[in-house]
Amino acid sequence: TILGLLDSNLIVKASSGESKVFYQKMKADYYRYIAEFTKDESKTRAADSAETAYADAAKVAEKDLAVTHPIRLGLALNYSVFLYEVQ
Repeated sequence: TILGLLDSNLIVKASSGESKVFYQKMKADYYRYIAEFTKDESKTRAADSAETAYADAAKVAEKDLAVTHPIRLGLALNYSVFLYEVQ
């Protein structure tokens, strides 16, 4: 699966802050999509995973990316959509 590929290869092998944020954001977005279309326990698990991935991405973005970097801005947008739509 895409989430398995992100966890086992892409995120752990990412060398720059930019790529780490990009892949963590992708992971969080996939979990957000799952949370938007599932119910009950599945929704809760997906939302928790999305929250963790967004928080991890935000931590790296704050450290390694300029506030005007497009990936950091995209992360902020998607994280806010998650907080509004899912949480």
